[in-house]
Amino acid sequence: MFRQMIPREMQKILVLGVGIFLAMLFWGGRWMYGNSVSNLLKIKEERRRVVLENKVGAKLGELKKIRDNMRVVKESSRFLAEIAKMTGKFNLKLVSITALPIEKYEEFIKLTVQLEIDTSYHELGVFISELENCDLFIRINRLDISVPEGTTKTISRINARLSLSTLYLTDIFLEK
Repeated sequence: MFRQMIPREMQKILVLGVGIFLAMLFWGGRWMYGNSVSNLLKIKEERRRVVLENKVGAKLGELKKIRDNMRVVKESSRFLAEIAKMTGKFNLKLVSITALPIEKYEEFIKLTVQLEIDTSYHELGVFISELENCDLFIRINRLDISVPEGTTKTISRINARLSLSTLYLTDIFLEK
């Protein structure tokens, strides 16, 4: 029926026109879709860059805080080394040693160390006496003594958890 209504030459032109239209629609759609995909990729890449910049900024902030505490950390490591040296001197079994967060005040800096040792009552007493006679100012904030589970009362080994602190003067106080 289609062939009867439209002459043969017009049919060829019409089929050719529809073919060209479909080809242009196909290639134009691909071109538009390609642009939208490339735009989406650009937006996604920009978002990744912003997230990365935020992460880098956060890390730089952390590094600045660490840099501000560098001198204090040197003092803290000296304090930890002194405590470790004393435990080694008296053959105490050092289970753990942990530096707690540094407390800063206007006139001084307080360094706190938590120490867990496996020892006897006598060795613990000698260690505490040595702490009191040390060149550094060391304060015993807390002392917890416990008997390890599974041991008999005749064994004199104990677990002692000590919280020790020392103070360092700040530059502000030294300038006065």
